[in-house]
Amino acid sequence: MTPVPDSVDDRPPIRGGWVGRQWPLLLVLGGSLLSFAVVALDHFRLGCLGFGASVLFAALARAVLPARRVGLLVVRSRAFDALVLFLMAVSVLVLAVVVPRGA
Repeated sequence: MTPVPDSVDDRPPIRGGWVGRQWPLLLVLGGSLLSFAVVALDHFRLGCLGFGASVLFAALARAVLPARRVGLLVVRSRAFDALVLFLMAVSVLVLAVVVPRGA
């Protein structure tokens, strides 16, 4: 008798290995790092808008892509993750617009 594996996954493997599975996270991290660099170059509003856009992309990716495609952006349920990321993105974008220019 041959042992039966716990779960049978007959879906084709994701191409590209680790990067193929984590590209949404890598894109969000890259956008965030670029945004922090823009803030460090004394462009607060533009950097915060870029960071908010990166988080908004994370929310969209979490809401649209299946869990096996979105990689480490999966924390809890799809609805919870997308809602928290969306609220965070909107908060950062609103604060970036509301902060006075002299600050």
